[in-house]
Amino acid sequence: MSGRTLRWDYSGISLADTFTGGNQSPIKENTDPGAAAGSIGNTGDAHAMGTEAGILQSIYSSIKELQTETRIESRRARVATKQLQGSVRKVVKSCMEIEAKLCSMEDRIVAVEDDIDTLKEQNTAREGQLTDVMWKIEDLENRQRRNNLRFLGIPEGLEGDNIQPYMVVLLRGAFPELGNRDWDNEPSV
Repeated sequence: MSGRTLRWDYSGISLADTFTGGNQSPIKENTDPGAAAGSIGNTGDAHAMGTEAGILQSIYSSIKELQTETRIESRRARVATKQLQGSVRKVVKSCMEIEAKLCSMEDRIVAVEDDIDTLKEQNTAREGQLTDVMWKIEDLENRQRRNNLRFLGIPEGLEGDNIQPYMVVLLRGAFPELGNRDWDNEPSV
């Protein structure tokens, strides 16, 4: 470094250059002849200045690397954010579709519940009608039985297929005073 020293010069760099990728290096050569003359006589100071310049250059390189990495990560984050936004839009769309389907289902369920209530009312009315009809049938059966004659002590199955001729013979034998009536032409009561 014959007569030249490196100094950190803040005047040419702004914070915006640091983050926007400005290519200005904060390390500049000091061309002041007095500074060069003062540093020639003192080799310890020159060595310290050279080491300081190396450290500063290393720091500057690290900052540049960090800026590059930050830009790359920022781009990745933007891409990931766009992907997430797309996914969120799809989820929101799906939720809206599900909500619409649920509303439709709710309307149909309400309609079915109304139909069920109507059917229950109709069923209750029909059960009442059925009970009335059953009572009427039972009453008719009872009225029909009142006009029938009962014969006790006659074993079942003796009459065969036709009960009328058997009963005519049985009644003529039991009640001879009835005579030889024509039972087939008798009016039904």
